[in-house]
This record gives sequence, C-alpha cells and structure tokens, in this order.
Amino acid sequence: MSRSEFVLRGNISTQASYGMVQAVHVRDGRIVELGNQRLADELIGGGIEAISVPDRGVALPALIDAHVHLSHYAVGSDRGVDCRVPICTGISDVIDRLRERASITPPGEWVIGYGNLFLDQKLAERRYPTRQELDRASSEHPIVLHGGGHVSLLNTKALELIDVKRFMGPGQGLWGAPIVELDEHGEPTGYVAEIDAHLSIPEPSVAQIAESVTGRFRSEMLSRGVVTVGEMLEKEDQLQALERVAADDGYGGRIAMYVMSPSFRSLEQSFEWIGGYAGRDDLLWAQGVKLFADGGYSARNAASLQEYAPEQVGRTHYRGILNKSRAELMRAFELSDEHGVQLAIHTNGTRAQAEVLQALIAFGKKLDVRIEHLGNVLEDPSFLDQWKRAGVTPVMQPGFLGNFIGDYVPMLFPGHGMQGRMPMRTILDAAISPVICSDIGLGADVGSTNPWHTIAAAVNRKSFWGLHVEPHEAISVEEAVLAHTATAAASIGRGHDLGTLEPGKIADIAVLETDPFSVDTAKLPEVRAERVFRGGEVVFEQGRS
Repeated sequence: MSRSEFVLRGNISTQASYGMVQAVHVRDGRIVELGNQRLADELIGGGIEAISVPDRGVALPALIDAHVHLSHYAVGSDRGVDCRVPICTGISDVIDRLRERASITPPGEWVIGYGNLFLDQKLAERRYPTRQELDRASSEHPIVLHGGGHVSLLNTKALELIDVKRFMGPGQGLWGAPIVELDEHGEPTGYVAEIDAHLSIPEPSVAQIAESVTGRFRSEMLSRGVVTVGEMLEKEDQLQALERVAADDGYGGRIAMYVMSPSFRSLEQSFEWIGGYAGRDDLLWAQGVKLFADGGYSARNAASLQEYAPEQVGRTHYRGILNKSRAELMRAFELSDEHGVQLAIHTNGTRAQAEVLQALIAFGKKLDVRIEHLGNVLEDPSFLDQWKRAGVTPVMQPGFLGNFIGDYVPMLFPGHGMQGRMPMRTILDAAISPVICSDIGLGADVGSTNPWHTIAAAVNRKSFWGLHVEPHEAISVEEAVLAHTATAAASIGRGHDLGTLEPGKIADIAVLETDPFSVDTAKLPEVRAERVFRGGEVVFEQGRS
C-alpha cells in the first residue's frame, strides 16, 4: 500500500539519540521529523493520515539480518525432507521420513533430506546415519542428507553417481577444505563435507528459487520485522533469482549481496564484478566479497588455537584447517583497498580469527572488513585489543549458542571449551559494537529465521539441551536490538540511511504487536509484526497475504 505522507503515533523506539518518541512524520518514503503527541496532533489536525502503534506494542527501525544464506535455506527447505531434531529424535525417524519421500518420488530422482548442525550429536544414537541405513530408505533413489551447512551423508546410489574421491586431494571446497571419509577398505562411507555444490543434484529453476526466497522471507522474516538482509551469494542462478525477487513488489525487502569466492567468482573477478554491478537502486546491491579462512565446527574443519579431542577427529594434535595463507589474505586486502569494496571473512575457529586479525594489522591500511563469527568463541579477552587495532566489525550469531556452541564446543575442546562462548557482555564492555544476525542456512535449528530468536539467545543464553551458557555474558534486550538494527545497518554500508529512525533516513519501520522491551524474555521469540513499512510503504500487514 502506497502512502505519500502519514504520521505514526504511539510508543516508538528510534534506536538513536532521540530515544523513545510518540510521533514519526513520514513523507515520500523518508522520515521528516520526530516528536511527541503534540506533533502527532498538529499533523492530524492538518489533514495528515495517522497510523497508530498497538497499545501494547512498539515501533522501531526495521530489523536487518546482516548475514544469511536465504537462497540456500529457502530452496533447501522447500524441496527437502525436514529431518531436524526434534522433528526426528533418532535415526529410525530419519530413515522413515526419507523412505516416505522416496515412495512418492520416481526411481532415479534425488531424495534430499536436511538436519541441524551437529545432527550426529542431537540424534539419540549420537552419530550420523550410515550409508547402509540410508540405503534402507531406498536403493533406487540417490539420497543426500545434509547435516548442516558443511556435512552431507550419501547413500550407495548417490555415491554411484558422484566420484567423491576426486575431492580427496589438496584443494578448496565450497565453505572449507573438502573431506571424504573412507572405510577400512578405502571406499567412501558416504560422509562428505564442504562439497555440497559439487554433488550434481539437479538445480531448481530461477523461477523456483525466486518463489522459495519470496515465500520464506515474507512468512518467516518480514512477518517478524526484518526488511533488509545480507545475502551470501553462491551461484549465478541465485543472482538471477534475486534480481527477479527485487523487481517483484510482493517481496517487500532489501538485499545486500556478498559474493562468495571462489564459488561465485575467483577473487579478482569478484571484486571486478562488484565494481560493475548496477543492481536495482537500493533494493538490491552488491556490497562485498566473502572469503572463507577456515571451515565449520560440525565438519571439524574450523581452525582452532586448541587441539580437537582425538576421539572427535580420529587423530591427535589436530587443530583444523586454514584455507588462506598469509599471502592470499594480503592479496584480498590489496584488492579491497584498490576497489574500495568491503570484505567479509568467515573465521569460525580462534586460529583463523587470529591469523586474519594479525594479517590485517600487518597490512597497515584501514579497510572495511567484517569478520564473520568473530567472538562466537573467544580464546582470551586480551585478544579484543587486536580487534580494535585491526578496526574490524565482528558479526556474531547468538543463535549458535543453542545450535551448537553451548553444548558441543566443550565436547570438541575439553578443558578449553567451557569459557569464552559468545562473550557478548565482555565485548560490549570493551567498547566494541558487534552485529548480531542469524546466518540462516539449511541446517539451522527450527525458528532460526526469526530475529527475536536471535535476540532471545543473546539475552537468555540457553544451549540446545536447555543449559544456561555462561549467564554472566548476557546482554539486555535493548543492546541486542541495537546490534540487529543500527549496528547491522552500518555493517552493510547503509548506516547513513537505515537502522535508526531519524530525520532524513528511509522510513523502514517495524510496528510490533508486543513491546519486546517489557515482555518476559522467555516469550521474545513470540514477538510478531503488526505491520512493516519499507520506504514508507506497507509491505506487510498482519492478517493480509
């Protein structure tokens, strides 16, 4: 619904120095002025349309999820079989669900399932299904079970179609160093990691990707108050789908794209592509290049300063794998400086984080660099000085406390993993402003697209199994919302016009049914939007499709 001018009245949190106000005057998609009830009355008396915030609700800047794999999540969720815990509790449940899908799928076509990160620890058997168990679901269909964003399990039919042994040499996978597990006879067990993009699974059409992205975004994110996302772009067909989505008035959001190298383009080509990409005004734009300095904890690929428990990795003195040499990092910094393009660097493990920070400090020039997952695990608070010297933006995922960090980092690193898990209080007290986001992708726990799930995780700090994780590191709802709005806007290059409600800024506003600042924090994930504005236009309204 298009409105050229209106006044929003009620309880309104600006997330800026204005604090709480009672009136926001919007004209031609931007905020004109802020004030109290008197301003609202004057504008209404002058014939300006009034829109009221619900009595028990609050309005605030539309939320920004600065790191998502929305295409990956939406397509995978729509075409896959949900085998996540607690939907499935044991391997037999997983096999039953895959068998049910196979029964309605023509022989020879793929059956795709997906579970959560660390599915091997969340299932009752505390392990992944074997190739032979997947064969019991069907021997006539290739089956893949994605166990999070890094690990996949294949049945015998799938292994017949894919020469996975070609990934056993040195090289780089999609999100880390590739892994192919072999049995005692030297044959693949079906466990692979970091090679999902090379599994020869038929791709959906551009139209199907666009439909999935729009549907999932509107129902799971826009309805909760998210308007802008930072999408990690893997492939050309995803780009074409996002261009289609951005041209569709029914989408309702904004998309900052980060091209993933090397999956989308080589490093040099990625920077050149961003410089030449026109985008679609402020609804879709190329923001930065994303690199992977290491892999994932679930694949035991995250590069850590500490050694993994030998029983978790089948060897001793193993500390994960660094994907980038110092020379490769320096080349990326040179290109970022030369092109004036932001870098987003994935660093799950503490060793990868240390290497990137030390390289940035050695580079010696101020760059616009986001470090994804920096601070999710902090080896030592003294390392925060390096963060400041490097001038980086830490992009954190509090939802990972429940997804895996709370329970499974201590399992991977006995004696070291009980401290420094998502130490947000320590980070804020060090005068560092982190971004919080979902990093939603196939493998996230149920509800992870909901920003209030992320905010609740930062405040309540519960593990997957319900344990309180270092509760002294909790932050307030107000601090968490700021990290999901103003700080997030700055991290995607839009701090000048998004993220706060101030005169001159774009009127992206979430009107919530409930006041998250006063609700019982256990009920934060229940917070919903009553309506959402993008550039002063209503793009979502509760009860309307």
